[in-house]
Amino acid sequence: MRKLLLLTLTMFAAFMANADDIKVTWNGQSDWTGVTEQASTISYTCNGISITVDQNGSVTKPTVNANYNDCRAYANNTVRIISTVGNMTKISFEISTQGKKRQPELTATNGTFTYDVTNANVTWTGDAADITITVGEKATLGSDGASKAGQFDFNNFTVTTGAAPSISMPVFNVNGGTFYDPVEVEISCATEGASIYYTLDGTTPDASKTLYEEAITISETTTLKAIAIKGNDQSGVNEATYTIATTPEVEDITAFLATNTTEAAKTDIYRIACPVTVMYQYNQYLYITDGTKSLQVYGTLNNTYANGDVLEGVCGSVGYYNGTYQMTPVASSFGEATAGTPIQPASISVADINNNMISDYIRLTGVTIEQEKVFTDKTGSIDAYKRFDVEIPAVGSDKYTVEGFVSNYKGTLQIFPTKITNTTDINATQATASRAYAANGYIKTNGNNETVSVYSVTGKLVATGVAGRDIKVSDKGIYIVKVGNKATKVVVR
Repeated sequence: MRKLLLLTLTMFAAFMANADDIKVTWNGQSDWTGVTEQASTISYTCNGISITVDQNGSVTKPTVNANYNDCRAYANNTVRIISTVGNMTKISFEISTQGKKRQPELTATNGTFTYDVTNANVTWTGDAADITITVGEKATLGSDGASKAGQFDFNNFTVTTGAAPSISMPVFNVNGGTFYDPVEVEISCATEGASIYYTLDGTTPDASKTLYEEAITISETTTLKAIAIKGNDQSGVNEATYTIATTPEVEDITAFLATNTTEAAKTDIYRIACPVTVMYQYNQYLYITDGTKSLQVYGTLNNTYANGDVLEGVCGSVGYYNGTYQMTPVASSFGEATAGTPIQPASISVADINNNMISDYIRLTGVTIEQEKVFTDKTGSIDAYKRFDVEIPAVGSDKYTVEGFVSNYKGTLQIFPTKITNTTDINATQATASRAYAANGYIKTNGNNETVSVYSVTGKLVATGVAGRDIKVSDKGIYIVKVGNKATKVVVR
């Protein structure tokens, strides 16, 4: 009995020595292939573990949520996980907050699942280097219940592997997915001295197939399969499908927006044939014009642009957000720009603004703030919204020049300001040195709840507040501080 116990412990210790836990995490959408392009297939590779999530004919495409960073596989999507570092014996998924609500039952090509709803964890156990998981249709295990569609949403997952195979599986430098231009794929193998053989016709590769020697250019939809062989040993087969989508061209931005004929058409990708000029970029927002029509582009891009930069061949689908049509971009089509002539905003009055001017770059002069977050000139008023890093002044009698972009929110026109300049003669305002001063990086003011406005020496509004409450400024320097109708110069050191 003792010998049997020792043998059992020895075998368990040997298994544990061979086992390895690999945590698969990501830093954002850009780590994944296909997410920012809203492709039907998205993929990611980390530490020898690759994951590919496919729409699989479902209504909804998989994604990685930009705000919560969780991978979201929807009802009937498939999730394929491949290990090149040993057979997987366990995969533990950390379920996201949304996933707790919509957790469905899962099925896999092999192995079994257990669900720990209380601790938001789903675990697969089995023995395989390659599994495909299918997401159930209904949220039968989630708090939303079976009346809601299923979603398999996870923040990360941990793979436990056994002993590594004698020959590592080949890996591709570009994961499968949907592409709008030919893609160049390189194949490598971690096993020194191994030869790689591949096929492009869907057949299983062996030593009689094509020997890999240089990068493969794929210009039409293809399934690539590869195997590594050294002596009498061989690896598992890795495979990926590269879908080369046909991208119809439209003449200009007006024609692009006209493709939005149905809800389904919003996912169709189009290429704008004419060059477009950048007007403004802020985080995920980019504004472009073709000289006749303007367009808001919303999505993660790989490049940073300046006013006047010219782009050619940009692609995307028509998006819609609460009243404003925009482009959901194919990030790879927004490449290097050529320098052009900067675009100046069109000087108009509030009364001129209409729904045909959505995303137009405009300038309003003689604007006052008579109501909170409302711009008023002599012709009318329009809502102001802080979309970018530009403070909207408090209610008062000062006059401003406002530059920004026209938008529509649920039927109401508004302005996203990009620059607000106080045109009131601050120097002519009655001055008093006792009402504002600086201490410890803050601007301190004396008074009884009067409105406080803080300006740079160039007249840019940088902060607002109420007299008697400290106001934090981000940089050292000279500021003009207006308390009520009195102003003073303050130096923040």
